[in-house]
Amino acid sequence: MKAERGRFVVLILFCVLFFLSEPGFSQDNLLKPGERLEYQVFTKGLPVGEQSLAIAGWREYQQEPVLHVQMQLKSYPAFSFLFSYQETADLYLDPQRLTPVYLLRKYSEQGKDWEEEYFFGEETIEKLVRTPQGEIKVYTYEAAHPLLEGISLVYYLRARPWQDKKYQVYYMGEKGPFPVKYLYKGEQTIRVRTDYLTADVVEDPVSKVTVWYSQDENVYPLRIAIKSSVGMLTSRLVKITPGED
Repeated sequence: MKAERGRFVVLILFCVLFFLSEPGFSQDNLLKPGERLEYQVFTKGLPVGEQSLAIAGWREYQQEPVLHVQMQLKSYPAFSFLFSYQETADLYLDPQRLTPVYLLRKYSEQGKDWEEEYFFGEETIEKLVRTPQGEIKVYTYEAAHPLLEGISLVYYLRARPWQDKKYQVYYMGEKGPFPVKYLYKGEQTIRVRTDYLTADVVEDPVSKVTVWYSQDENVYPLRIAIKSSVGMLTSRLVKITPGED
């Protein structure tokens, strides 16, 4: 399950040379503080958990403005036999490149709690793992760009980089960054809450994550799916709280 949870974050989900990674968002348009997206997580047709992605506001990190993104994910107690998991994350996102600069994740799985903290520099990434036994393990990797992880991958793709033929990114996996070429799969009509919408479908063939994005100006991730050890896990958007104008 540990191998899957790094990819499941993209749910629920999901990580270039910096001059290639300018999707074009800024403080004045799409990503706005106060936006909150709520999802219900399904597997085999059963609702097994819930997830939320929220833009908490603007912060200052190393004297630069960043977007503070918060993620929460938890399984329902009634389905603990199938899926027992809880996770929170605080991500600082570069508002221009939509790449991470800092990330703190806290996990709880089968009674074990641990944390992972990431510092994303221009040349290196430092990863700190605090184990259930209280140990602190430190890992250092060479940076590759544009560098993404599960949550930032979802926000990066909201800029529709495929329209500019930008498919190459680097994803932060368990052993460090590795190259990924995601695929734009075209359009598909899906059910969203009480309506049917046409969505852009994007797939990461390495982490096995597929995201359906709305075609309006907000580019909401309407559905996120990933293959896991318990089958296909799918997060479906159930509630939108718009951000501040």
